[in-house]
Amino acid sequence: MGGDTWKFDDKQLMAETLAVSAEIHTSQVHRVDLMIAMYERDTVKEHGYRSPAHWLSAATHLELGECHRIESLAKLLRLEPEVREAYSSGLLDAEKARQIAYFCQHYPRTMNSCDFEKARDILIEHASDTVATKATVRALIRRLEHLFGTGEGPPPGEDATRNELFVSTTLHGRVVIKGEFDAVTGARLRHLLSPLSAPRPEVGGVKDDRPASKRNADAFDQLLQCVEAAGLVPVEGGVKPHVTVTASIKDLTKNTAVKELFAHSPEHGYATEPWAGPLSIDAARMLACDCQVTRILLDEHGVPLAHGQTRRTASAAQRRALAVRDGGCAFPHCSTPPAWADAHHLTHWVDGGDTDLDNLVLLCGHHHRLMHHTDWEVEMTDERRPQFIPPASVDLFRRPIPGSRPDLVA
Repeated sequence: MGGDTWKFDDKQLMAETLAVSAEIHTSQVHRVDLMIAMYERDTVKEHGYRSPAHWLSAATHLELGECHRIESLAKLLRLEPEVREAYSSGLLDAEKARQIAYFCQHYPRTMNSCDFEKARDILIEHASDTVATKATVRALIRRLEHLFGTGEGPPPGEDATRNELFVSTTLHGRVVIKGEFDAVTGARLRHLLSPLSAPRPEVGGVKDDRPASKRNADAFDQLLQCVEAAGLVPVEGGVKPHVTVTASIKDLTKNTAVKELFAHSPEHGYATEPWAGPLSIDAARMLACDCQVTRILLDEHGVPLAHGQTRRTASAAQRRALAVRDGGCAFPHCSTPPAWADAHHLTHWVDGGDTDLDNLVLLCGHHHRLMHHTDWEVEMTDERRPQFIPPASVDLFRRPIPGSRPDLVA
């Protein structure tokens, strides 16, 4: 198809582009309708997926974040038929439909039903204008919130129930933070960042050339270090939050003798961290300069050797080893990090199962319940890797499915 575009004149190119855009919108509307039906029927639960978004990500090349956006739009439009109709008819694109549907679910408490319906219709009418943008729709929503921001309850700017914070990892491992907070929480953050983000002249009075955005980013990093150093963070996954980096000894050292000593160890050229993913060896070495090191011996398959006491709950050392082996929830296509996962016994502890690595697997809450309340099973392979056996209702032959695993030891 792409090779035929040279045949089109300018008007035909524009017309074809508009036609394809209309087809794409129609397909996206249909996909949202299908996602709504899947959500209402709970279609993917039996197959072990936490949500339609997780299934869609596993079955396609779409990133999980994009699938979550599709699913969240479906959930919003499911509850707002008027907005759904405007989206389906092509009056609204996905983002404007999301904005308006979200407003309809979080409109000011002082609005009565008549005012709400008028506000919704006004938003749809203005958003359907070809010159409307997300910014103009957002401005109109803010104006409506301001007009109805008096009376009972806090004004929209001080309503903490509307607070949101999104933290996502980009293609190159960098992290994007986007959020919205009430005025009081925002003031707290600004007061904490202010002394840390002030310009710092260098020796000799050289001006600090960092822009405000860079000074704020550096201040945020310092703020996190201060919180960690003060030990004020809560316990998660059995240990206090910490940065866990997994790397081969041959990658971390430049000593030739050490490399020869561990000649059979793999050398990958990168390290890995549960949240950040692959890291450069330089970053791993930098972190190793000022840290506490936990040594976990791996076998020829890259699996931590069994260690720890036979007791009901996994020790902190065992959880670190499980994090190395499973990389988080081991269920296929699940991306839950190790800190949010439970150590599940393959042979239950009450049935005589040992609390040892060969009898443990990391599972998120959803998949942990799945193992206990359905016919899904998990077992260890000869390479001491977890694999999952689906029920006959999912696969009549119950063929094993390899579990998720970290890139570093795959």
